[in-house]
Amino acid sequence: MELNDASELSDALLSLPALTSSPQDTVNTCLQRAKLTLSFAQTHPAIPLALQKCTSDIDTLTRHMLNLALFGKLNNYNDHFLQHIIAAHLATYYLVASNLASSKLVKKSKDEAISQKKALLAFINDHHLTMWRQIIALQKVLFSSQSIKHVGEAKLTSLQRISLITSVFSYCTGAHSRSSLLAFIAQRVPTMQRTFLHPIASLISIPSPGAKVYVKAHPAIVIDIQKQHALVHSPSRNEDEKILWVKRTALLAPKDLYLSFEEFTGQYQACENARSVKGEQPFYPATFPIQRPPSALIAIIDELQKTDVDVPSLCQKVEKVPSFQQFLLSTASLDNRLKLTVTSLKQAILTYGLERVGDMLVQHALIERLTQHQYPLLAISKQFTTLACGIAAQLASITKTKFTPQSAALVTTFLCAPLFTLPGLKVATKLPVSQKDYFQIDKAFKVKSVSSWHAISGELAGNWHQSATWRAVIHQSGRRHAEVAASLKKEHAILQLAFGLAREYLFPSNARDAATDNTFDTLVRSVNLKSEDIRNVMDRLGEYLFCPLNLH
Repeated sequence: MELNDASELSDALLSLPALTSSPQDTVNTCLQRAKLTLSFAQTHPAIPLALQKCTSDIDTLTRHMLNLALFGKLNNYNDHFLQHIIAAHLATYYLVASNLASSKLVKKSKDEAISQKKALLAFINDHHLTMWRQIIALQKVLFSSQSIKHVGEAKLTSLQRISLITSVFSYCTGAHSRSSLLAFIAQRVPTMQRTFLHPIASLISIPSPGAKVYVKAHPAIVIDIQKQHALVHSPSRNEDEKILWVKRTALLAPKDLYLSFEEFTGQYQACENARSVKGEQPFYPATFPIQRPPSALIAIIDELQKTDVDVPSLCQKVEKVPSFQQFLLSTASLDNRLKLTVTSLKQAILTYGLERVGDMLVQHALIERLTQHQYPLLAISKQFTTLACGIAAQLASITKTKFTPQSAALVTTFLCAPLFTLPGLKVATKLPVSQKDYFQIDKAFKVKSVSSWHAISGELAGNWHQSATWRAVIHQSGRRHAEVAASLKKEHAILQLAFGLAREYLFPSNARDAATDNTFDTLVRSVNLKSEDIRNVMDRLGEYLFCPLNLH
């Protein structure tokens, strides 16, 4: 279902679920409507942007949900995570509306409404929808201007605070300017949670869709905006120049004047053909596909796979991607014995050798793709991956295997990828670690998925053009050590140890059970190491042995 008008979205959001709906149906309805809201905000970013400053008769719930979608996307929130946030808000709204409606019903109908509410809350608890519980706890103030009184409370979680901040900008803008609201909130929000305010602050200072501006002395209306350009309607210009894209820096707004939202909507729809022009960066932060590598990286890998690598040509290809260049220079500066700053890209490449540089760049690009969106478990997932990669690299450096330290870290990154891609982990607030068998990669985390852990990792490795050997190692990582091909046993042992030790050190529990201890001993013997060697490895990685604060 595709919506082209805010009023259509409003009709969908305001329709209360039937009293006879099961809790499962109610949750699914909220998720479907949240997805509809996100899709609408993605397709028509000008609508929620216009609602920031245009006066409108549109209902406050729709404005509130579009604000959530807008602020979440500008903060680079993962779509599945953001969908659940919006759905939880809708469920809370429906509970509040149900409470108001039930107070006017006869006793039998009132009892049914109360029973439905209890069933929904029980369903949310039974399915461990922690985020939903946190948002429902705000139901008394979430949909009113009272939210401003509670936005600074110390006991709020990060998720509750961003919910109240969005509420403030949805229900308090009639009585207060946005800049004064921002100043009030910024003084009361903990420093670590202020990043959510950055995009909101930037919106205050830019001419949004619906703004009355001047473009080269001609009055105009802003219809849509992208990263660097804006679509304007300027009636006083020549016929072929009435609707045109201009640089946003060319917009002049002596006064903060806006059309009504209804007037803006009419002009927005009339400019549909001009809005369809593609090519410039969209207003929202760019999103890059995880399932395939950057084209620039493929060109670099192709260059590295040549029999006779032309190093100057390779340097030129790396220089085209500033993040790759900076990564190699900074890493080489840290890795040389004297800690001298490396300023030559050629020197940085030759520090590691051509094969190792390729693995390093692939790992760097993969981690950038995996971590591009925010969600509650991102920080701890990244920390687990960093530690596991460090362990694998250290083990590879003291054993004789097919792995170099860099390739061991790369393959470990592919094995950690499901932490960043499984939908269920996008809405969890705690990693579901296993208490036993955690030296087996497929059993280290208790997650439900159609595909096995190693199958997800293997598919990603194939899409990222990894060698048949590394794909085979990943494929066999789902097996017990005794079942692994003899030619891959050492690589298998390194990966299992890296995964299991990262789990054990970041999430310490009781002493290992006998089966887990036996598995550990078998893996250590397989790579001809002793327990003392493992302790030395972990001592060298002491700086990674911490868990980031969970802000949600």
